[in-house]
Amino acid sequence: MPPENRGAKNILVIKMGAVGDLIMASAFFEEVRKNYPQARISHLVSNQIYHIVKDNPNTDRWILADSDKIYRRGWISRFKEAFRLMRLLRKERFDMVFVLHWAWPFYVLAWLCGIPVRVGFHRKWEGLFMTHRVRPHIDQNNREAYLNLIRVLGKPARYRKSQYHLSEKEDQFLEKFVQDHEIGRKEQLIALAPGGGRNIKQTMLTRLWPLDRYVELLGNILASGPYRIVVVAGPEDGPVIEPILERFPQCIDTRSLSFGEKASILRRCRLLVGNDSSPIHMASAMGIPTYSLWGPTNPKRYGDPMPHHTMFFNKIECSPCYAYGEFPDCHDNKCLQAISVAEVWETLRAALKPAVSQPVFIKNSEPAIEFPARIVAVPPASPGNPIPPTS
Repeated sequence: MPPENRGAKNILVIKMGAVGDLIMASAFFEEVRKNYPQARISHLVSNQIYHIVKDNPNTDRWILADSDKIYRRGWISRFKEAFRLMRLLRKERFDMVFVLHWAWPFYVLAWLCGIPVRVGFHRKWEGLFMTHRVRPHIDQNNREAYLNLIRVLGKPARYRKSQYHLSEKEDQFLEKFVQDHEIGRKEQLIALAPGGGRNIKQTMLTRLWPLDRYVELLGNILASGPYRIVVVAGPEDGPVIEPILERFPQCIDTRSLSFGEKASILRRCRLLVGNDSSPIHMASAMGIPTYSLWGPTNPKRYGDPMPHHTMFFNKIECSPCYAYGEFPDCHDNKCLQAISVAEVWETLRAALKPAVSQPVFIKNSEPAIEFPARIVAVPPASPGNPIPPTS
């Protein structure tokens, strides 16, 4: 019997980050657990992002890698950290590894660790180090691409929804937040995520919708009803957040909160609108209506395909331009500037009209519907633009 079908007992998953990627991969961890219920599942993850996955019940243990040494320092530091990890992983005697990266060093690491069953992607020549290979399609959603790493072993895997697992403390934080900010029982919160564009590897500010458009959109929202605005952002988002808070000081600033605390808050929000960044993945995983803005990155590949997620994307001649982990030089991000405040506000206003019940934290009860998410504002197909609009 092939080794992958003997019932692996000691499985390693290599996925360092970033936050949005780990949320996209959450369904993969669930399906690995379902297919290998008796296995010990270990996750090699960045020490800076460990807190995002530490409460995932589908993982037994975590092995932390030093992200600074791997991504931000010189080759000597990288080599030392890689050698440390190789020695550690070899001692664990894993019998199977899933590599959820496209970067070749992780494939070499898996091979050097002597793991007999190695499952990964085959984009260029990285698959040479793998015993089982999956060739990703440029328009295939990453959530499905991750699940293909299980399917290539002949195992069933079905995408149901992404998940963000809260700790008990994070779950209770929502009540404290509501009390601290004196949020009434019938008050409606709207989350705004105008920042982002950074992860442990790179800075990608071309993913940000222009700040003045967020200010105009926020003015429209506040003029339409008695809404409370929660600005979901991180400590590095000051240049984007501070002008908004100066113009609208009544907004609630969340920069000092942890990712888990922000995720807990999102359960109380009517909806979230934001850039292609971690908050939109968290919001969709929490089950709240999510409205996201896309430009350099492909919404079909990275957007959550659930029906409560609406994506704004105006395809132009050079978008999406993000490929193989790199953004080309761009100084005007005209792909995002092509999305007007009017079209975003028209969609949000229609969503805000009917009274809706408060969204709740949904665990694993969503039925699987393959890619029903709505992409709006896509121009019609033409000889120079062969991609048809998606509804």
